[in-house]
Amino acid sequence: MEKNRRTKKLSETIDENLRRVYADTAKEPVPERFTKLLEQLRQQGEDKQKSSGDDS
Repeated sequence: MEKNRRTKKLSETIDENLRRVYADTAKEPVPERFTKLLEQLRQQGEDKQKSSGDDS
């Protein structure tokens, strides 16, 4: 019985810590290299659409 309570408390503590770390990470700005890569990919997609004549 005591082991179950300890296990539950440990699980709750782990859950809280994971939520906290995730929340902190989600608040961080996107690194500039990723934003540049995303912009390059968008541009490639636009160029590909223009060359294929697809206006959708």
